[in-house]
Amino acid sequence: MVLDTVSSSVLKIIEPYKKWIIENPQLLSDVENTVQFLPYFTAGQFNNSTFVSELLYSLSNLIVLFNDLLMCSGKRVHLKFVQFESKIKIWLTVVEYTEALFEISAKKLWGSSGKWFIITVIQIFKAVLRLLLVHLYKERVTKSPPIQPLNREKLNEPDLEKLKEGFTLKRSGTIVRSIRGASSPHMRSWESLSSNGNNNDNLNKSPVSEKNLMLAETLYIMKPLFHLGCISVTGEKHWPPWLLSLAIDLLSLNLINKGAKDISFSKEEEKEIFRRRIAVLLYILKSPFYDKYSCIKIYSILTALSNKVPLAKFLAEPLKKYLPHWQSTYFYLWSS
Repeated sequence: MVLDTVSSSVLKIIEPYKKWIIENPQLLSDVENTVQFLPYFTAGQFNNSTFVSELLYSLSNLIVLFNDLLMCSGKRVHLKFVQFESKIKIWLTVVEYTEALFEISAKKLWGSSGKWFIITVIQIFKAVLRLLLVHLYKERVTKSPPIQPLNREKLNEPDLEKLKEGFTLKRSGTIVRSIRGASSPHMRSWESLSSNGNNNDNLNKSPVSEKNLMLAETLYIMKPLFHLGCISVTGEKHWPPWLLSLAIDLLSLNLINKGAKDISFSKEEEKEIFRRRIAVLLYILKSPFYDKYSCIKIYSILTALSNKVPLAKFLAEPLKKYLPHWQSTYFYLWSS
């Protein structure tokens, strides 16, 4: 009874805000973008700047997620997952936005041992939930974050064109052409209308390729745990954990490339695969490779740009100042 009263009062408070964000999507996006830039300006500016910048980063992304979920409910747009799968993706998204903040907080409160304990707990939690998505809900490529920010412009476009062409059946989700919106016979297209969502069930499938994809995704999900296990044996900033993580990434991408010959990926899956390929290039910014090789090269390039290129100093000097902070905070290998 008490919970019902609390929830109803919270809904009454949220309802005006929900109405406002639905009516002002562009203004909302501008405010969110401004808030999301704040962490980059606070890094290295004052004491505890690392904690403050991570706090701002986490809060800004959580606000965007909260607003997106409110807009979905207000627009009657439902995430195309079953209820439990939706909860898994929301929790994973929240953890990805806040894990660095938890790590920094744990180190301040309990030292290095507390930091590694929190890292281990977070990575086990993420691995279990991601494995559920792959093996229980048959998700082929898990995205990072699992719930991507909404395209506000697309969500708030008037549905006139959709109404002209057809309508969606509530239960099946099938789009049926509207007779009212039919054009003259010689101008008509007899192809079926496609839905907005990406339906993986309609994409090409091959049993062998599906197994390769599942193996590739399982390896990628388990990579942080393998990396942490290797660190516990060899210590931090040594070559074996770095090489192990790189090998797993390359093996996972190789299996995905083999599967791509027989399977059509959705746009979201292709985007995630491309992000992982770029992430392999970022191994040059991860220790110990960064400490032994790329650090000196990067600083010499930034110094040369600062001295020889007009106005480059305003960009190169802040990068030199913030690079150690970003390298130690974001370019760690236990995260997927």
